Amino acid sequence: MLGTPRLLTFALRAIVLIVLISILWISVARPYNEALVFLAQPLIPDSVSMKALGSHIIIDDSRLSSPLSIDGLTLHFGLILMAALVLAAVGIGVFPRLGWLAAMGAGAFLMHVIGVALIARGLMWASVADSPDDSRRLVLSAFAVFWGLIPALIGGLWCFIYWMPRVSNTSENGRQALPPSSDVSASS
Repeated sequence: MLGTPRLLTFALRAIVLIVLISILWISVARPYNEALVFLAQPLIPDSVSMKALGSHIIIDDSRLSSPLSIDGLTLHFGLILMAALVLAAVGIGVFPRLGWLAAMGAGAFLMHVIGVALIARGLMWASVADSPDDSRRLVLSAFAVFWGLIPALIGGLWCFIYWMPRVSNTSENGRQALPPSSDVSASS
């Protein structure tokens, strides 16, 4: 398994990285959102207006009672958590770590483009006259669940499929090298 020292190292790194990446993300959110809106614009109906205002994405249409504003930190916190997970992981080399960080970042960006386009389309569906009364709440609830679970699912899968087996193999190889009398974990 991971072991207490490695687990504490991981936890401390993760907490510090979440705070640091969140602070740094404030300066990255505006250009990230502008690129996100630029790529999502062709995927939404022509009547819908989507624009990036700082760290917010504004979705507007004449059928909506008021424009919808999506906060960038709310939208991107899953990406911040996945980045902190990959950067905080112990027992992984620099190049594999950077590769996973780039892959997760690119995948998250693609998911953001698709997700923002889908919420804009969902809001347009919910705003037509013959849609059910609770349809806007349904669209926003589905969006929140989607945004809350996808990063956790991807991060959890990465931990159990990639990271944990490598760390466990390293720990087991180190234990096997010790003589049986000095292996304290076998007796407890």
